[in-house]
Parts: sequence; structure tokens; C-alpha cells
Amino acid sequence: MNVSMQKWKDYFFGVFHTDPREIGSLNGIRSLAIFMLFYVHLFRFLPNVDQSRGWLRNFLDNGSQSIDMFFVLSGFLISGPLMRQLDRKGTLDLKNFYLKRSLRIFPPYFIFCAIQYFIFIPSAAKWNPAYGENSWRIIFDLLYVSNYWHGTIFHGWSLSLEEQFYLLFPFLLLLVFPRLGKRGRLGFLIAFTAIPLIFRAAYLFAVILPAPAAEQINLYNKGIYYPFHGHYDSIFIGIILAFLYDNYRDWMNRLFENRILFYSVQTGAWGGIIAYSFLMFEFDTTISSMVIRFPLFSSLWALVMITSMKEGTIVNRLLSFKIYSPIAKLSYCAYLIHIAIMTPLMRKWFVERGDDGVPYFVQVEQWQVLPYSVIMGLIILTAAYFYHLVAERPFMILKEKYAGKQISFEKVQGARG
Repeated sequence: MNVSMQKWKDYFFGVFHTDPREIGSLNGIRSLAIFMLFYVHLFRFLPNVDQSRGWLRNFLDNGSQSIDMFFVLSGFLISGPLMRQLDRKGTLDLKNFYLKRSLRIFPPYFIFCAIQYFIFIPSAAKWNPAYGENSWRIIFDLLYVSNYWHGTIFHGWSLSLEEQFYLLFPFLLLLVFPRLGKRGRLGFLIAFTAIPLIFRAAYLFAVILPAPAAEQINLYNKGIYYPFHGHYDSIFIGIILAFLYDNYRDWMNRLFENRILFYSVQTGAWGGIIAYSFLMFEFDTTISSMVIRFPLFSSLWALVMITSMKEGTIVNRLLSFKIYSPIAKLSYCAYLIHIAIMTPLMRKWFVERGDDGVPYFVQVEQWQVLPYSVIMGLIILTAAYFYHLVAERPFMILKEKYAGKQISFEKVQGARG
């Protein structure tokens, strides 16, 4: 095969190639998270889905924990190399870091913003003029502040929150870490992670509970769920995990070598996630729902992440199938475009016309959401593959050429078997 043909083959099928530096089980977790996102949004967007209270309603609605899973993964994978570089060199190569982040994140996002503004909004404005009247709000998407001022991209708030993390965290490291020892750094990370928890508790009692019931969910979203200061602890739990992974190897080795401890932690984490998903409803105005939900789910998923990395275990094998690698690689593009794909699919699948010719959404049972979301997810991932080829792949090649690939975490000593 000549060089030119090999380059085209790598371009079109590179997403299906597994990099030996990947952590296979984390691909599985990212793939699980993206499908959870599909079913929670399908559940919440369908106007005629059964919304009656119950354990299945809670489970479907708690698919939103997928956002916290992405946050933990980002904190873990982004902060580790930065903290190791700071330890080795005493400083950070900010130019290289921001170049890599820019080439990785900006092109697919800003291309999607252009599609949103010039195609989706004018199309939507034909049946709802409000979309056209609010098109100016795309400025908040472009500036990555839509978690404070709602833009035109419904799910853009989480992308804004992560971008704010990428912008601020390296400077926080440079400002604080050189002045502290290992224990001081861990203490700082824990204290900094606790700030949103304290804020949410104060906001719940001072603002949400005194408000009329009809306003409470909106206050929760605007004051707690979307803003960086109300939700960044999920990212910092991933950072704490990365710090422990690198700096407390004796703890990690003890966890991986002690079978009773290992399986107790792993089973407890999975059991906690499952139990909390079925028993807790996010929008109940309680401490367990609006205050501790983020750090609880994030901590449990952090434990799942670290224990899933022990090679040879059942969970590691289940989460390390090669099929998860392309899904994980496509998850960013899938996240960007999924609502644009879901909307016409929902109209096609769930809208019928009555005898009078007026369209209406058919009634959907809760259990039907899961199989529909799997089918919809496969369609979204297919569309994400083509979007990846146009909006992401060319810039990933540039990133690898000029900034290099990010090196994944080394295996924990004693993690095999």
C-alpha cells in the first residue's frame, strides 16, 4: 500500500484504531456516559412520556449524572499531566497546553455554532419566531459563558463550564502548588472542592426553599446546576483522584493488592450508584438531591474509574472492549450534535396526526425510553463519525503534529491480575 493510500485510510478509519496508550476501561465509562446522556435527554424532551413518580422515573432522570462522569474524566485526565509537569519542571508549558486544548475543542464547537446560527435557528424560527428573536444570544455560546447567561445551544452550559476549568486551572496550579508540600496540596484540593458544597447548602436554604414551588427548579438550574461555582466540584473530584493516583502509590497498591478491600470498594461504588439512581429524584428540594448529589455521584464514579483499571478483573474486561474506543473518540462530536439529531427523530417517531389533521405527540411509557435511546444513539454516533471527519479529524492531526499526543497515565504498580 502506497503512502498516500495509507494516509487516507488513517484519516477515515483512525477513529477505529486503538492507541496502546489509551486506558481501555475509561473508554467504556465514557461510552456508558454518552448513552446515559441520550436516554436522559430523550426522557426529558418527550412531552408525552410518562412522568409519574417511581424508581424507573428516577433512574431515567438520573441519567444526567453522565455530565458528572464527563467532568470527573476531564479532571482526572487533564490535571494529571499538568501536575506531573509542574513537579518535573517547576513550571507549566502553557503555550503547548492551550494549543492542544484549542485544536481539540474549538473547531468542532465553533463549526457547530455556525451551523446552529445559520441553519438550525432560521429553520426553527419558521414554526416558532422566538428562536429567531433570541438568535443574538449565541454570543454567550461563542464566549463560553452560557452556563451563566443562556445561549442558543441547550447543552452548551457544560462545555462553557469545562472551558472555564481549562482556562483557570493551570494558573491555580502555578499560584498554589509550588508553595505547598504533598499533604498541603491534597488539603488544598479537598478544601477547594468543598466550596460548591457549602454554597449549594446555603443557596438551598436561603433562596430555593423560601421561593414558590413553581420557581424552585428554575432557581436550582440557574443558581446551582449550570454555574461554574455551583458545580465545579465534580471536576475537582477527578483532580483529587489524579493527585492520589500519582502521589499516593502506596494507597493505590494497597487497594489493588488487597482483594477484600478492592472488591468491597468496587462493589460498594457500583451499589451506591445503582441505589442512588433508583431512589433519588434530582429535583426534590432536599439536601440529598440538590446539595450532595454531584459530589456523591462523582465520588462513586471516581471509585469505579480507579478500580476498573485493574487488569484481569471482570469489570475491567467488560469496560475494555475495543468497540468502546471509537465511541469514546466520537463522544465529543456526538455530544455537540445529539440534540440536533434527536429533535427531528422525535418528530418522526413520536408525532402523529389526529382525525382533525392536527399533529400530536403519542404517549410513551417510561420503559420505552431505553430501547428508543439505544437506536437513536447509534444514529447519533453515525452522524458524529461524519461530523468528526469534517470538523474534528483535520485539527486532531494538526494537534498531534505541533503539540504532540497526550500521554495517558501509567499503570498502577501491582495493578495486573
